[in-house]
Amino acid sequence: MQGNIVVPLELTFDSGESKFHGLNLYYGADAIGGFAEAVALTTHAIVNDNVVKQTPSVKGFSLNFKNSFVGSFRQKIELEFNNEESIRVIKYIGMDAYIELLKLHLRIPVGGSTKLEFRKANQWYRQMKHSDELLERLKRPLERIHHPVTGQGYKVILSKARTPLLSFDKNTGNYLFAETKSPHRKTIEVAVSRFNARRGTGRFIEEEDFESISFSPKSIKLMPRAQKNALADSLKRLANDDLYKIKALVTEVLAFDGRVKHYILHSVDA
Repeated sequence: MQGNIVVPLELTFDSGESKFHGLNLYYGADAIGGFAEAVALTTHAIVNDNVVKQTPSVKGFSLNFKNSFVGSFRQKIELEFNNEESIRVIKYIGMDAYIELLKLHLRIPVGGSTKLEFRKANQWYRQMKHSDELLERLKRPLERIHHPVTGQGYKVILSKARTPLLSFDKNTGNYLFAETKSPHRKTIEVAVSRFNARRGTGRFIEEEDFESISFSPKSIKLMPRAQKNALADSLKRLANDDLYKIKALVTEVLAFDGRVKHYILHSVDA
């Protein structure tokens, strides 16, 4: 339709740990389904600032197959923004910011960077209220995307036109699937870069240019109001360029390579 915004995407299944010798129908279909779910959920959250429970409930755009290729298996997909609100949002933030926000949410659960480069992407991300909920919701679709990785030893590449955006391989799969909870609690000094008071979830940073790490409370019902206020205050100060650190008692959840993947928050010095 005239006036709609079309984004050409492509999913490529290629040699990884194993040489490409054909894509298994089950693994490939599940990965493409997981990709469609992940892109749909993330795009809906960016445009509408909420997380839907069922993928068919997304609105403002469509995802459609284009022609596929032989060789390393490539599937072209067309993302089309097709209602007034979604088109308005994409024109306001710009295509580069949308793509960066899409990449951010698809790479964080697999161990990718939490940083954004574009100013508009940063501004829009700060006002997205449901980003942490979205990241939790994306775990299952990302597991499906990795089925050709775990099942056939391939890698999966997401591209926009001919520009690679993200790659899913053995390392991203290990980060997604494997984790170990530390047997000990520890106290850390951190600032808050995101915080959802209703859920008690958010992200900590040690320094302004460091990667952020997600946290969630051991029990939101047992989190005192004073501790919520302390978290919210640190976030507010950071927005005003004041890296105000708090002391948090946490349990570390470690990835397969020893990186801290997540913090379970027990208490905050308030």
